[in-house]
Amino acid sequence: MRSKISVKKISGGVLPYDYQYALASVLYRKLAVGNIRLANESHSHQSFKFYTFSNLMLENRKSSDEGLTFENAYFILTSPDVEFMKSFTEGLLQEPEFNLHKENFVVTKIEILKQKRMKSPSVFKTLSPVFTKTLRKINGKLVEWDLYPKDGKFYENVHKNLIEKYTEYNGRGPENEHFEIINVKNFKPKRITIGSGERETKRRCSLMIFRVEASEELLQFAYDAGIGEKNAMGFGCLEAMGREWNGKD
Repeated sequence: MRSKISVKKISGGVLPYDYQYALASVLYRKLAVGNIRLANESHSHQSFKFYTFSNLMLENRKSSDEGLTFENAYFILTSPDVEFMKSFTEGLLQEPEFNLHKENFVVTKIEILKQKRMKSPSVFKTLSPVFTKTLRKINGKLVEWDLYPKDGKFYENVHKNLIEKYTEYNGRGPENEHFEIINVKNFKPKRITIGSGERETKRRCSLMIFRVEASEELLQFAYDAGIGEKNAMGFGCLEAMGREWNGKD
């Protein structure tokens, strides 16, 4: 299930570029307004959270060294779990105002988007960056290493993560585990801040367009739940662009 959340900026300041973690926190609070039981279960659950959201899509944006200036925007919220989506919607409607980095916003419209059925091959565009990591030995110590698509381990980890998420959500593994990203273009590296205070870290992640051949059940789950890690922090949200390259971004 997928929704388009339209918002209006009602304060006159500048929104910092690194707003993703703040928006994730807002969505968790709205989930608690709509369904406190589901929010508590999601917060206490240490494994996967089965939803993700896109970056803000801005109208009439102006950029500066300090950040972004705009009035209207929207973002996509998506999950395979209908109860999650209904609870988010109820929370956003009951309390439509929210803050991001001291800037004030109000939800102006929520649209339930028509469900798309995925077929293989499919071409996807990332609406928020994909994050995945591994452990590597640096100077004799194992450290977390964030992966880009130029590293073969990136594809292995995205596939493994998707299988594990699918299995936990459905209570069984997919009948067909095939999921192969066979081409990537328009790759753009990003650095996104996760956490706050002493727990704040900057992570390397990837915006891109990619073509994938896969079983339909995994394609659909990837489209609904996102790919890569930390989906509930706004990573790995996808938009379907058809089944073949069309020459456009």
